[in-house]
Amino acid sequence: MSGEMDESYVVVIVTYNRIKLLKECMECVVRQSVKPKRVIVIDNASSDGTATLLDETAAKDKLWKICHCEQNHGGAGGFARGIEEALQIEADWVLVIDDDAMLETTYVEKLLEKQKEYPMCKALAGTVQTAGKIDLFHRRDRSRIGMFFRKKKKEEYEKEIFFCDMASFCGLCLSAGLLREIGLPHAEYFIWHDDTEYSIRIRKHSRIMVVPEAVLEHKTVLVQGKHPRRYTDKDYYAIRNRIRYLREHGTSVDILLNRVDIFLRMQLRNWLFSVWRADGYDWQKEKEIVKRAIEDSKGDMT
Repeated sequence: MSGEMDESYVVVIVTYNRIKLLKECMECVVRQSVKPKRVIVIDNASSDGTATLLDETAAKDKLWKICHCEQNHGGAGGFARGIEEALQIEADWVLVIDDDAMLETTYVEKLLEKQKEYPMCKALAGTVQTAGKIDLFHRRDRSRIGMFFRKKKKEEYEKEIFFCDMASFCGLCLSAGLLREIGLPHAEYFIWHDDTEYSIRIRKHSRIMVVPEAVLEHKTVLVQGKHPRRYTDKDYYAIRNRIRYLREHGTSVDILLNRVDIFLRMQLRNWLFSVWRADGYDWQKEKEIVKRAIEDSKGDMT
């Protein structure tokens, strides 16, 4: 099958200063065996010529709708804006990807074909590969107690389909009706755990079905950091947003268990490393990142 299906879809791409990857991503989208009704690209204030590329592309083809942001709103803000724009278009599904996600030609076709067999599933995802190997990070299950998310086992990808509790925004396809029920991603998350929180909302309305035969290549570099790992500013968002989604969706037990986990694996870790002066560092930055994230998690999320 190619070209036509009963249901239509819109693609949302969020990009920031990765013009070479964006070009390849866009080419993969237009080569889909089932053509999208519209492609929305959210440009997070790129400064590498992305804006010119997008404007020239949109001028030649009405398939493309370009939204230029005055500042970088991160992946969370970009997807919130993109989904909002997508819902103004009359389509059945919305597929969300970053600019480094390269869809195989039949990615969307395989998702929508399998969904016909499971019509109650309003959230679909495929296999994410990095350097030709399955990246288990992107499809996870939630623990019964504690709201911890664990990677699906590799054996699951040998099945025709499987279900998960959390799917990253890397190739996640959602029905427009579901999106109108659950609202937009939390733009204020900026990066990290925006898709985790969104998956929690999705699971209140639908199962997330993974179709392993639908494959995309995630063109990222798997950095093998040395141990003990030093934190970056991204870890601030990971910790802050984790506490925020627990406050919004978790029980008191979930919150308690996660706070214990954060203390043991982050706060105590950083303190011990600072005492030992591991790697010759004082580990003050790491301690400050965790402290600031915990403090800021208590703030207003609106």
